[in-house]
Parts: sequence; structure tokens; C-alpha cells
Amino acid sequence: MLYSVDHSPELRRKKILSDDEVIQSVLQGRTQDFEILVERYKKRIINFINKMIYDYDESQNISQDVFLKVFENLKQYRMQDTFSAFIFTVAKNMTFNYLKRRKRVVFFSSFLSKDAENRYFRTDHDPASTARENQAQEQLLAALRQLKEDQRLALVLKVYNDYSYRQIGAITGWSVPKIETLISRARDNLKDIILMQEKGGLHV
Repeated sequence: MLYSVDHSPELRRKKILSDDEVIQSVLQGRTQDFEILVERYKKRIINFINKMIYDYDESQNISQDVFLKVFENLKQYRMQDTFSAFIFTVAKNMTFNYLKRRKRVVFFSSFLSKDAENRYFRTDHDPASTARENQAQEQLLAALRQLKEDQRLALVLKVYNDYSYRQIGAITGWSVPKIETLISRARDNLKDIILMQEKGGLHV
């Protein structure tokens, strides 16, 4: 299984290798070393997919397919220390294919002002505020359904994966100006939608 964990000293030592060095080892016949890449990336891939489809169980299933796809196409990867962009490109493509097949609505969290982040993404667990926070989260998710998929994708990569515009461009094929425009429009649109919700002018 791709998600099995090997705690052997050999694997622990190999964790210091670069992605490209691990891939070279896999291509030379040590296919078990692919587990190193799985352990490095599986949480990030699952979280990325989950921010796009908002279904954690299904995100885990898709992530399994992502790693299988990457493994099967590893020979196509160019050794340029860009494996992160390579695997996230595969994850992006498979996630979009899933959304097209199931006609699912894409969810992700917003690139908002600090004040809005504090309101919608509080990290404390005060029981007295739980109900209000849940309601606010539902309001946010209702707003997120109104955004276009390309805007959502740009923000997921930027906000949750902390990717640079160059890295986002490597994954999506978009130019930096396009990425900047998508992020700016998504942020403005999300704020407008939430404002309309609060005024009771939008029903979802």
C-alpha cells in the first residue's frame, strides 16, 4: 500500500535526500523509496484537494489516485527540483476532473482581511462562541460557492500552500499577471458576496 509507513533506519536516513535524488533511486529500481515521497507530500495533497472539494474522505481517495498517477508517470518528470509543482499539477488536474464528473461545487477558504480571518477562522475553542463560529463558517461556505473555479484554485495555491506566483504558474500554466488578477477578483468578489449575505440580499 502506498500509505504504509516504514520506520526502518534506512528510510529515516533517506528522508534527508532531495526529491530528485529519491526519484532517481526509484527509477533505478528501488521502487520502495517512493514511500518517502508519499510521506512528504500526502498531507499537503489531501489538504489541497479538500480545500477544493470540501470532502475529506473523497480527498483521501483522490490523493491515492494522484500518487498512483505520479508513480506511473515518474519517467516524464524532469530532474529540475520541481517535483512539488509536478505533483500538485497532477493533483490539480485530477481534482478538476473529479469536479467535472460529479458536477461538484468547489469550496475553499478566503483570502480576506485580517479582521475577516479572525471572524471566520478563529483558532480558539471557547464553547460559548462555537455556535456563532459555526454559523459564520456556513455563511462563508455559502459565499464560496459563488466564486469561479479558477479564482478558487489561485487562492488555494496561494493562501493554503503558500506558493509564489511563479510556482502557481508552473502548476496552472497561467501567467503571473493572470494569477494576480484572479486573486484580486476573488478577494473582492468574496467580500461583496458576504456583504450581500449579511444584508439579506443573497439567498443560497
